[in-house]
Amino acid sequence: MTQYKYHLDKTSKKFNCPQCNKKRFVKYVETETNNYAESQYGRCDRETNCGYALYPYNNSIVSYEYVNTPPVKLSYIEKETLQNTLNKYEINPLVIYLYSNYSKDEVENTIVKYHLGTSKIFDGATIFWQKDDTGNIRTGKIMAYDTSTGTRLKTNDGKPLISWVHSILKKTNYNLKQCLFGLHLLNQTIKQVAIVESEKTALIMSIEFPQYTWMSTGSLQGFKYDYLTPLKEKDITAFPDKGAYNKWKETADVLNNKGFNIEVSKLLETKEYEEGWDLVDMMNYESKK
Repeated sequence: MTQYKYHLDKTSKKFNCPQCNKKRFVKYVETETNNYAESQYGRCDRETNCGYALYPYNNSIVSYEYVNTPPVKLSYIEKETLQNTLNKYEINPLVIYLYSNYSKDEVENTIVKYHLGTSKIFDGATIFWQKDDTGNIRTGKIMAYDTSTGTRLKTNDGKPLISWVHSILKKTNYNLKQCLFGLHLLNQTIKQVAIVESEKTALIMSIEFPQYTWMSTGSLQGFKYDYLTPLKEKDITAFPDKGAYNKWKETADVLNNKGFNIEVSKLLETKEYEEGWDLVDMMNYESKK
């Protein structure tokens, strides 16, 4: 079993970040001594607004992505659980939004293609199932949306309404390893894969530009080696949200040196687009001009 010299602190303790000075910094711990590494080594959990990360070995901002924990037996969700959610689309706000903007056939094909589910929580929230390229179901991400605008719903204190199937099912000792949303679509005939951050954006872009196989990282930090490994032999075009280009480009450069073929688009990096916008925001904006 591989033993790594350093690992991120697994406690809840946080420190002031060297870059943004917010108390959101997780330090690296030396495995043998259980002592903290020097103060600059760690990762800020403010992914979008900061993104600082520094690993003790070589001061590489992206190297921490490859510091893996020893392999464990992964946990999976039963396929019957997924099947039981493939209904009640009449109360699913995101699906209702899609029907209001696209044809019945386009939406139904998208539902089937991506195994969209409907949850019992958050008034019929969408379940984005993470099904890998071998057919195993890693988990399901549950997100609430507004029916008329298709935007994510938040609590009164501004937190998005998000949950996870394995948490709702109260799975104990669940060893989760996430994968790209849409990874189950991967097969030998697929040539071009497009990567975005948002699951909703992947759905909409698959309707707008079906020549690509669209997948989603689910977060800014999801554009990394572990998630992208199954796509190593494919031509990949990544479309980072506005403001995330440098981070994704830096990761892509490292991976391209390891045999990947990733092009990172600067399409959203223009002054007229707002920070955090994605391809759907861009299309909505351009359609109103």
